[in-house]
Amino acid sequence: MIERYRSKVIAQIWEDRTKLDAWQKVELAVVEARSLLGIIPPTVFMEVNRILGSTQVYLEWWKEREEKIGHDLQAWVEERVRLLPSELQGHFHDGMTSYDTEETAFLMLLKYSANIVVGECTQLLEALSTLALKYRRCPMMAITHGQHAEVQTFGKRCLTWHREIFLARNRVRDEAARLNMSKLSGAVGNYGEITPEIEEKALALLGFKPFFGATQILPRQIHVPLASALATLVVAISKIGVDIRLGARSPRPIYQEPFGKSQKGSSAMPHKKNTISCEQLEGMERMALGYLTMIMQNISTWEERAIEQSSVERVAWPDLFHVVMRSLTVCVKVIGGLRVYPDNMIQDILDTKGTWAAATAKNFLRPRLVAYGISAEETYRIVQLASFNAFHPSKTAMDARKEPPATLKEARELIERVFGDSAIRCSIDAIIANASLSVVPELDATQEEVDKWNGALRKLFAIPGIKDNEWRGVFSVEDRLRNEDFLFDHVLLFREAPPKV
Repeated sequence: MIERYRSKVIAQIWEDRTKLDAWQKVELAVVEARSLLGIIPPTVFMEVNRILGSTQVYLEWWKEREEKIGHDLQAWVEERVRLLPSELQGHFHDGMTSYDTEETAFLMLLKYSANIVVGECTQLLEALSTLALKYRRCPMMAITHGQHAEVQTFGKRCLTWHREIFLARNRVRDEAARLNMSKLSGAVGNYGEITPEIEEKALALLGFKPFFGATQILPRQIHVPLASALATLVVAISKIGVDIRLGARSPRPIYQEPFGKSQKGSSAMPHKKNTISCEQLEGMERMALGYLTMIMQNISTWEERAIEQSSVERVAWPDLFHVVMRSLTVCVKVIGGLRVYPDNMIQDILDTKGTWAAATAKNFLRPRLVAYGISAEETYRIVQLASFNAFHPSKTAMDARKEPPATLKEARELIERVFGDSAIRCSIDAIIANASLSVVPELDATQEEVDKWNGALRKLFAIPGIKDNEWRGVFSVEDRLRNEDFLFDHVLLFREAPPKV
């Protein structure tokens, strides 16, 4: 991974020395297992462990030897064995093939890295919890299909982000925990030199169980669930970034990612506050899915062993973890410094002209209009027509739609007319309560039908208390949001730190 996106802690896990230390743990576990099973004297393990445990790998020697023989693990074995007295050398890497050593070590690196990711998720979850609690009473418009839907709070939107990250984090934790089986069963997996008893004992010392049915390597599908979980986490983070990007659009952003006092949003346009951090999150998503595809393709391996998977795993796995960590770091920074504009959120609600409560209005009217001969279908159309009426364009707008400007001068004149057009349409609560529905070309409703509906509405709202009390309650934001406390009580119960994998 290039320096720009590299995580220092992930880089340390996947650097040569950490990998070689993991190789040595596996090799020593085999020697110790033979000792515990009485195959070799205990003193053999004690002496091998003492000598190799007190001396780090001479990396330059190892690399020079690998360059010469073209085999990294064998070069490492030779570097280790040269430190042992001749009578002990035969006990190191005895009867083992390269991937007897590398498989378990590789799983250890995966689990180390996953543990870091799980811990880092806690910071993002806490940042989302803080934001949710701060804005739990701040109304905003919920959006479905890119259009205004109903009122919710911004705190509730933060809860949905929190829940997705929580689920993704737990999946990473659980899939890493499932990487608990490995193999020491030899060059083709049939225990040519190492017995099942030695394998079981050695793996137990390392915290693993035997996988029965391996070839020279473990089936690569074992790794895919963790890769999928990591990619899913990145996609969940990217979803937060996309939501913020959508909310940050001109002309009236409801929130924006942090923007430094000396920052420039565009080299050409000084007014811009480009959402570069959230856009980067989508780029991270694309990389994560690419690495996941590579790891999935490793499932296909020729017969008992070929090496095409090796190069992929040397690059795809550490880079996938780098991408996850970068995504978490950027998202924590964005959420922690998010600029929220409650006034614009409220203006968005006002701009809906009451349509945010259309579903509640429909349900309120349906049983009450039955007495006046209005069916459930007609009630739906009444509220729909009121919504269309509320947003029916002014004469200036209609003229512009029929005859768009043909010259730049006409375009300028149109801008001036629109700017000066003070026509304001009523909201749907007033249109319905005042029985002022009118025919629009967008809806298949005749003047006769509309007159019938207005007549029924006049009768309903003539009843004392309906218009001023009950109908007003339909458009009460406070009443609409009364049940969100249930979500806060349940979602934020899950803020506990997860156990390590």
